[in-house]
Amino acid sequence: MIILGINDMTPHNTSAALLRDGEVIAAIEEERLSRIKLDAAYPHQAIAKVMADAGVSVEDIDQVAFAGLSRWQQRQPLNLMFDRIRTLARDDQPIRKFYRKQQFSRYSRLLKQRTNPPGVLGEKPSITVEHHKAHAASAYYCSPFADERVAVISYDGSGDFSCASVWLGEQGEMHYVDYLHAINSVGLLYSAVTVFLGFKHTRHEGKVLGLAAFGDPEPFFSRLMALVNLDNWDQLFSAKLARVTLRQFSEMGQSVLQELAGDLCKEDVAAGIQAFTEHLICQWVQKILQKIEVHHLALAGGLFANVKLNQRLMALPEVDNIYVHPNMGDGGLATGAALVAWAEHSQEKPRFLSHVYLGHCITEEEAKQALDAANLTYTKPEQLAQEVGALLANGKVVARAAGGMEYGPRALGNRTVMAPCHDPEINQWLNKKFQRTEFMPFAPVVLEEAAASFFPDWHPDHVTCRFMTMTCDASELAKKQIPAAVHVDGTARPQVLRREDNPDYYDIIAAYAALAGIPSVINTSFNMHEEPIVCSAADAVRAFLDAQLDALILGPFLIELPKSS
Repeated sequence: MIILGINDMTPHNTSAALLRDGEVIAAIEEERLSRIKLDAAYPHQAIAKVMADAGVSVEDIDQVAFAGLSRWQQRQPLNLMFDRIRTLARDDQPIRKFYRKQQFSRYSRLLKQRTNPPGVLGEKPSITVEHHKAHAASAYYCSPFADERVAVISYDGSGDFSCASVWLGEQGEMHYVDYLHAINSVGLLYSAVTVFLGFKHTRHEGKVLGLAAFGDPEPFFSRLMALVNLDNWDQLFSAKLARVTLRQFSEMGQSVLQELAGDLCKEDVAAGIQAFTEHLICQWVQKILQKIEVHHLALAGGLFANVKLNQRLMALPEVDNIYVHPNMGDGGLATGAALVAWAEHSQEKPRFLSHVYLGHCITEEEAKQALDAANLTYTKPEQLAQEVGALLANGKVVARAAGGMEYGPRALGNRTVMAPCHDPEINQWLNKKFQRTEFMPFAPVVLEEAAASFFPDWHPDHVTCRFMTMTCDASELAKKQIPAAVHVDGTARPQVLRREDNPDYYDIIAAYAALAGIPSVINTSFNMHEEPIVCSAADAVRAFLDAQLDALILGPFLIELPKSS
């Protein structure tokens, strides 16, 4: 059975995914093809691409699964949220003004009417999957917990007027436990603080996370905690914080943050919101685990892009292991919707998504055409891994665009820039090359055999570390050998690499380790600032030349930038 998943109802990262008999065989976000960061356009290109990559025609598709409720289906979660707003409006003048302007009939302008796909595709049997159920399904059905009872949790800013959902995953079925409406969204509050600190929401929350390590969480943390009610998660935020989540980027929301922050520096505000997020979510998750008596977590939703939060969750005494869906944000919704559809036809248990190389695959012919068009000189080494290992050992920075593009926000070897990480100065050099302003160091890729020596709390069962979705405490050896990849708080966000997951990438790191004695290099995404990760060979050539890197692996070819350039 072939199921096409479509995410077309979110304000960013629309996408498409294709399942064959429950296996994810292709998935891509529209932004990678349109080259518009966080593209929210209808995913026409993504739909066509996953079908082409899988060799599937429209006639082959058995069902279409949409992520995100249609206009009328959103009424119930909308009404639940407005019940809370109505209560708060009685005693809070700013919310009262907001409420008068946003009566139900006027607020319905936010509810989109879905446009069916054109032609034959629009005539296919279809289902619609609520936003957070799609997130949750992407986590549960791709997790390694086939034989476990699992707490399946989604959390983001807002989707279908909720910010979170909880499910019990067991024997291939997801049983509903709870929802949280969006007015209580820690994710929206974090995004509002991101804007308050001068960054862009939806894009730069990771910068706030990195900045947090340089600050003192007090007193901002305590000021936020004074405005929450941990005894009632349906009424978690006071009216003052609700002003922020209702209008997080307007004067109404930002003025609350200004009042709370006072004259605190940016670092202390960032530390406060990060500590607040970790504290609230960990307490909430602990209550969930105790209620449904489970010890495994499957997580999705944009909040779980916060790798430090994920480390805190892994460390909870109630937790044996966690899995974070590699495309935890809205780009993963198409996959989740398709998995819900498959679950209705099958009683199969979760099937672990062991790799994420599900996007565009650069062929030798495509690579050659792009290189010839750019008039670049290239070779096709028989011992490519050894040559690249030697370049890295000599301090060179090498980009790699080969094989299938990664699904999700993390570059995991196939659209990656590699550099030795024994010198912390490489971070400043790379940031300048890619026109980035980052507060976290670049992440390391480490061979699995060495992972425990660099990250003592790591265990082979921690599969989420294969996808760079959690920080780990670094050992003294890591601080000595890969200081460029260790943050000021003593953590790093590793990709733990097994050869069976990506042999060509693994062999490069192994070749470097044989020469340098260090089984790890920096792995950062191959893209210029504010651009999507490169997709095609032409994208890779342009980024390589723009950044003026030392070398590029494009498919089977190796290109070294002329010294005169």
